[in-house]
Parts: sequence; C-alpha cells; structure tokens
Amino acid sequence: MTRQTVASLLTNRLAAVSELHVFCDGPRPGQESRVREVRQYVRSITGFARVVLHEQAVNLGLSRSVIGGVSEMLKTHERVIVLEDDLDLSAGFLDFMNQSLQAYEADPRVMSVSGYAFPIRHAREQAQDAVFGLRASSWGWATWRDRWQAIDWEVSDYARFRWNPVRRFQFNRGGSDLSRMLDRQMAGQIDSWAIRFCYHQFRHGLVDVFPVRSLVENIGFGEGAAHCRQDVRGWTSERMETAPTRFRLPVDVRTDPDVLRQFRSFNSLTARAVRVAKRQWLSLAERFGLPRSAPVASPPKGPSLLGPLSPR
Repeated sequence: MTRQTVASLLTNRLAAVSELHVFCDGPRPGQESRVREVRQYVRSITGFARVVLHEQAVNLGLSRSVIGGVSEMLKTHERVIVLEDDLDLSAGFLDFMNQSLQAYEADPRVMSVSGYAFPIRHAREQAQDAVFGLRASSWGWATWRDRWQAIDWEVSDYARFRWNPVRRFQFNRGGSDLSRMLDRQMAGQIDSWAIRFCYHQFRHGLVDVFPVRSLVENIGFGEGAAHCRQDVRGWTSERMETAPTRFRLPVDVRTDPDVLRQFRSFNSLTARAVRVAKRQWLSLAERFGLPRSAPVASPPKGPSLLGPLSPR
C-alpha cells in the first residue's frame, strides 16, 4: 500500500517542489524482510524535490514513531504534513493542506488541518470548501511547530479529568468514545498519540480544519490490509476526484452547530454499536458462508450532500 500512497501523492502538482521524508520503524520479530523491502522501495522513489529515508534500528511502536518523527521535522520546519502509508490521496490534497496551513498559521485557535473528511452532509449551497471541527483526524493531517510543541504528551492533568463527569461529557462532544479512549491510553492498554493530540485540542478549546469533501481515502481496509479486509467502521468518505487548485477557506474561525451535531452522531455510542454489529456479522458470514448483508452505519440525517466543486 505504500506504493499506492506515493503514486497518489505524485498526482499532486506540488509534489515536485515538496520534500518527502519517510520514517520507517524498526521491524517486529519476523518482519525483517518486509521492512527491508519497504526501505529498498523508498530509496527508489523519484518525483519529489528531495526524498529522505529515516530508519530506526529497533521497533518504537506507533506513538513514539509519530511523536518522534514529527518533532524531528519541526526542529527545522515551521509546519509539517503527515501521512500514513495506507492512504489514497486526491490530486488536490497538497493544495488544500498548504493553503490551509498558510491561511491559519497566525491563528492559534486552529490546531491542525485534515485532508480526510468524516462522511457527514453539507448543504448544497455551502459557500466554503472547508469547515471546522472538534476532533482531529490522523488520516492525512498537518500542523505547525508552535501548536505541536505545546502538547502535554504526559497528560499531566489526567487524574483530575478522570473523575470529572462534566469535563468528560464536554470532551465527548467529538465522539462518545474519546474519554474512554484516553482512559485506555493512560492505562497502557493502547498506544495512541492521536487521543492525546485530541485531548490537548479539547483542553485548550482549539479546532481543526476539514474539507467539505474528503481528499483522502483510507485503503487500509482492502484485501492487502493486515488487520481488516473491509471498512467495517463505516468511515469511508467519497474522495474528491477533481479538486480545485484554489480552495475557498473560511475567514471566520467558528464551528457550525449542524456539523458538530453530525460529528457527535457519527461517533455516538449507538452508531459505533451498529458498526461493531456489522463487523461481527461479517466475521460470522466469512466463517460460515452466510449472506454478507449486515446493518450499515449511514451518515447522520441532514441536508443533501454538497455537489461537486468546480476547478478554479
């Protein structure tokens, strides 16, 4: 999937003037040959202004790899765009990310920029190409040095937050899973940099910028995926095929109540329960040869989907 991600990135007109830094974690036991193959491929990549491979001798794991890699880049750069290796990108991805980074660089209320858009609905008369949300996405995102360096990765106020029902309710405006995910992180049950990123955003009242139609599709659910063959979580968004070269970005940094309502609904306990039921059904269907139809988690009801954006 790394090859597909790079190939889609190269369809962006700004790729040729962009540096590509690839951080390759050390192999887990039994994965040595696979890691060698990926590194060999990265050394062959062309089409960017510069390609740099950062190799780890030992396996650091997800959080340490991301935090360490982003921190290293921001020592010498004011801003950074971060990709996982299982994403398919629109040709307008780099335009949107760079224009948003430029537009909101001086506004400390904006924590990050996302190229992925949750499958929510917008009015057809939507005048802008972006909206603001309360939950960052790790599927193609960007941030600035000052925002990143301000994050408390130790979550030093967690003891107070843990037993504060009001604060937990407020944090869960971005999804009812957030507080519990932070609990699991602090208990050492998961290895997530993203939940701590989201908590910092919540704690300081910051927002994220999202395109109204996704510029990123996660392809980590296909036949070649290591952990999941289908998008059983219902997070698939229609990726924008024809993207403008100039995006209409909001001047006023403020959230839309309807967009926030859909964020909450999509990440609600009920919606997540439906997606879990679908995952279990698909597992049983595959095991026993049953029909594969299952409950589908649809986007929350709302105005009709935004029509195609015209190139500019």
